[in-house]
Amino acid sequence: MCPGNNEDRLPFSTAADVYAFGTIWYELQARDWPITNQPVEATIWQVGSGEGIKKVLGEISLGKEVTEILSACWAFNPRDRPTFTQLADMLEKLPKLNRRLSHPGHFWKSAE
Repeated sequence: MCPGNNEDRLPFSTAADVYAFGTIWYELQARDWPITNQPVEATIWQVGSGEGIKKVLGEISLGKEVTEILSACWAFNPRDRPTFTQLADMLEKLPKLNRRLSHPGHFWKSAE
């Protein structure tokens, strides 16, 4: 960002967007909400303290690589979260899924 802008005073940030991405990606992977079955106040405390994320990731098996990316996205200190460029690199390194020929993904690949 340009020096002198008001980025520090805005109520949102790239780090918040990375956190939100991690939450949505978790929901897509787990097909569930990250923190459920508790009062809203408990959820707010768990997220705000960083404790809820450890519990959530400990209760589900998404694989080591996915868990590491989610942990990075949900880092308690916003400065410890990856940038979207770093996040894209992390996602690119995930093991590729074996796609069946019936999956439309085979049309996206160039002839090798």
